[in-house]
Amino acid sequence: MAGFATLAAIAAQVASQTGTATPAPSSTDATVPATHLGTSTYVDLEAGAGYSSNPIMKVGGGNSAAYGRISAHVVHTRFTERTTTVFSGFAQGLFYTRHYGAEQSFDVNARHDAAVNESLRLFVDADASYDKGGQLDTQILAIPNVPLLPGTAVPPTLLIPGSDFLTVTGKSYRLRADAGGTLALSPRDSVALTSGVEHDVLKSGLLDTRYTSIPLSLRYDRALSARTTVGARIIGQFTHYSGDVTTGSADVRVITPEASAQVLLSDRLTFNGDLGVSFSTVDDGVRTRHSTGLAGDANLCSASEHSTLCARASIQQQAATAAGPAQSIGVGVDYSLRLAEDDTLQLSVGADHYSNPVILVSGESFNRATYMRAVVNYSRRIGNRWFGGVNLSARKVAQTGPDPDADLGASIFIRYRFGDVR
Repeated sequence: MAGFATLAAIAAQVASQTGTATPAPSSTDATVPATHLGTSTYVDLEAGAGYSSNPIMKVGGGNSAAYGRISAHVVHTRFTERTTTVFSGFAQGLFYTRHYGAEQSFDVNARHDAAVNESLRLFVDADASYDKGGQLDTQILAIPNVPLLPGTAVPPTLLIPGSDFLTVTGKSYRLRADAGGTLALSPRDSVALTSGVEHDVLKSGLLDTRYTSIPLSLRYDRALSARTTVGARIIGQFTHYSGDVTTGSADVRVITPEASAQVLLSDRLTFNGDLGVSFSTVDDGVRTRHSTGLAGDANLCSASEHSTLCARASIQQQAATAAGPAQSIGVGVDYSLRLAEDDTLQLSVGADHYSNPVILVSGESFNRATYMRAVVNYSRRIGNRWFGGVNLSARKVAQTGPDPDADLGASIFIRYRFGDVR
């Protein structure tokens, strides 16, 4: 509850503040439209009520409950011609009529990038979160009109990433930090280097599992024309699973060389994709396993004045999960539509399938598991600072053995905004 109290306290201090074509891949110019330059700070305080059929994804029946909900979302953005700064802090408390009492969750994210000169652009990005029962998977927290990080060409997902089929059944803690940059070698050529660290913890009953991942990515891109860019990248990732009485220790190393392409199919439609082969090694102290498999991702995104749509698909070998490394295949669709000046509709649907695992958690056994989720959010401005809306969500875990019942949720909310009302 401390996370919510801290963010709510900030609301009382926030006053209104207003500030004042796709580039070549090697460009380090800011991608912020002139209309978005300036500073914006606001706090959204929200209250609502709803119903959930299985809030923390328990096995067995009789898990449904009504609830009241309060939340605070603090957002600060600052865009200049050479820099981008974004801070987002979200905390919520849910108060159930039975079974569960009060549950809290939060997510805090901060990023900054800057053009050091005409050829080099650097960035840092960090995130910390706490969740129980995957409740953050039922809320869309995307901030509109935020430029992409250097070296990326695909918008972030509307839902906070990171949950898997096991973390949604317990308490999860996540801490992540990344840094990197892009360097223009010529008007057509650029290289991008990114690295970071992520630490994940899951606690569920007697289960206590934790792992740390260190990714490293080196990418080269060349613009063949104004519409087509090709390139290559190599991704390395080291993951260490810490052992205790319920979890075995292991080291996982994955090397993935990939070819990439970005194609502007029309003025509004862009395809981005990477395809390669992963070479992985899993050492649990008793035996060492080697495997080779397909890896890649594909993204098809469309943007217009009033809507955005992104369809995604990916495959990973030895993806890190709370139960141990496993093959992962994911698909998803994100859609945002401004129905009118005061009405907004957002939709996010996704599914991740896990198979061929290396089980490191005592008492857990699965050959395959699938985690599916969908969220629809409708919001309408009903005054200068007041908003109201409806949030619908659905989640399901399908796995070897007994499955938790699906969680179907619906809520109504009212929101008041302190600070910038733009």
